[in-house]
Amino acid sequence: MRGSPVQRSLSRRRLIMSAAAAAATLLPAAACAKKDGEGAGGIGYAADRPPVTIEFWYMPYGGPVQDQAVITETEEFHKAHPNITVKAVRVPWDEALTRLSTASTSGEGPDVTVLGTTWVAGFSSIGALRPYSIEEIAAVGGEDVFAKASWSSSHLITSQEITALPWLIDIRALFYRTDVLRKLGMDPKEAFATWDSFEETLQKIKASDAGVAPLAIGLQNNFGIIHNVAPFIWGAGGDLIKDDGTKSMLAEPAAVDGVTYYQRLIGLYDDPKAMALSSSDVPRAFAEGTGAITIDNSQSVAEFASDPSRAGLKAGWSTAPMPAGKAGRFGFLGGSNLGILKEAKHPEAAFEFVRYLTGKASQQRYSVNSGLWPARTEAIEGTRLATEPEYAAFREMIPHGKMYPSVSAWIIVESVIAKDLRELWSAPGALGRGQVQAIMTRTTADIDEALRDPTNTGITP
Repeated sequence: MRGSPVQRSLSRRRLIMSAAAAAATLLPAAACAKKDGEGAGGIGYAADRPPVTIEFWYMPYGGPVQDQAVITETEEFHKAHPNITVKAVRVPWDEALTRLSTASTSGEGPDVTVLGTTWVAGFSSIGALRPYSIEEIAAVGGEDVFAKASWSSSHLITSQEITALPWLIDIRALFYRTDVLRKLGMDPKEAFATWDSFEETLQKIKASDAGVAPLAIGLQNNFGIIHNVAPFIWGAGGDLIKDDGTKSMLAEPAAVDGVTYYQRLIGLYDDPKAMALSSSDVPRAFAEGTGAITIDNSQSVAEFASDPSRAGLKAGWSTAPMPAGKAGRFGFLGGSNLGILKEAKHPEAAFEFVRYLTGKASQQRYSVNSGLWPARTEAIEGTRLATEPEYAAFREMIPHGKMYPSVSAWIIVESVIAKDLRELWSAPGALGRGQVQAIMTRTTADIDEALRDPTNTGITP
């Protein structure tokens, strides 16, 4: 097979997906009678097999709401599969990478684990994850049932093995105060349509007597900052690294344009109170009256609706798609996938649970209960995600969502970007393009150094 390694890998993957589709048609007819998430065609863990207990590690996107949503799914799963009990273990995000690294080499980890989409490649490259078989991929519905961008995180970019199935999507959009725009006589469709109109909107808010700063963007969580700035790099026609994962693209003119634009917004329009917060703390601050506009994921829709009497919400709020740059409209798309560890004690029962969590019924229930977006496209049908106007911006952003390339060194790359770009966010105002270029050039050199070693994953037991 001719072509680059990546092209050959993509060709092999297409063959596998075709085989998966064929396998789906060959499953026994009895499988069609199964309810969503139940076993089928000998794939998974049959009802007549001995009782087992599997361990499931999940990382919190929220507090008690998500914990209860996880409990609900384990209970519903057990009703459908009485011979499989799921022990759910909550692992904080700031501990998860270290604990999973240790588990991947010690053999003392969970059967099923949540993986941040940016972690899949690293854990895949060190052989920590059990690949899903062609039959298993067919049994969950195949590649096409998931949001297109989310599937790109299901495997290492240079491999045809699928090692983590999409579960939840983190897609970003704008949240804004409707009372502020109404006072200025601005139509949100025009105010947030393009980069030019977006900055004009921020200028008008700053010059008005609205009593609120234009933006609320947190600057103390560097990884959250990367997720916010990436759409502006893509919108300018740039990228973070090459598609094949071999070289940084941050010093290229288009990427510098995107970062310069975003840094100017931060330097001129961000609320100082928000600057002192991490990204995860900003939604609460926005709800309490900090900033007229912020960027966040769909989870905040449910959170804001739960207590609309707060100062920043009671006069009205809504959502809007991210503004379009010269190369189009883009949004960061991340989230969580589900992986089965290679050392899983009960891999077939583990797959049964993964199939259940990625099924339509579980995806609908979990997403509505937690406020997170389902990776399975059909799962929004008949839910508030498909009908309520506050979710409209997220529905629109899904096709414009883009993930980081699934390269083994991404954990290292992300750390380099977070460290090197800190100078941009701590600047007392807008920087000139030349100043941004110098920082991006240094960052590119650091990233290229990290990419030279394919074993440099950032995962250490």
